[in-house]
Amino acid sequence: MQIKEWVDELFEIFDEDKDGVINRSEFVELIDCLLQQKGLNMCESIFHKFDKNHDNSISKEELTEMIIDLAL
Repeated sequence: MQIKEWVDELFEIFDEDKDGVINRSEFVELIDCLLQQKGLNMCESIFHKFDKNHDNSISKEELTEMIIDLAL
């Protein structure tokens, strides 16, 4: 599976309310899945790092950057 396809699939799964962005609660679930551990402080830190435009949500482009940085 290509990275873009993987990101598209993850985004579709974790954007539970289908509003086109991943909010904080959806992000916690995503991080738990990717990192296999919970940790609110870690999630907050990662969220702020990848929420480049500081709109309190993660766009698909920001998620792509995060996955490349953290998971690959």
